[in-house]
Amino acid sequence: MLRIIFLVLVLVMAPTVAFFLWAWGVKIKEQRKVAGTLPEWQDLPLTWLAIAGLVCTIIGFVVMFFTQNQGYGGLFAP
Repeated sequence: MLRIIFLVLVLVMAPTVAFFLWAWGVKIKEQRKVAGTLPEWQDLPLTWLAIAGLVCTIIGFVVMFFTQNQGYGGLFAP
């Protein structure tokens, strides 16, 4: 029961945390852009999109690994 509550809380809080991290990153990026210290690779939105996609994929694999039934040797029934 506690695992289910924890999983639901994580899934509910994850978008909120992601938004605040994104807002914080945008603020830092704007400050660096104004100061002229922004590296050229950070000016590309595709770079950040690829990084975010990779992180989400890894998190998804980790969550699936720890939440799926790990019983092996059973009969396969689609």
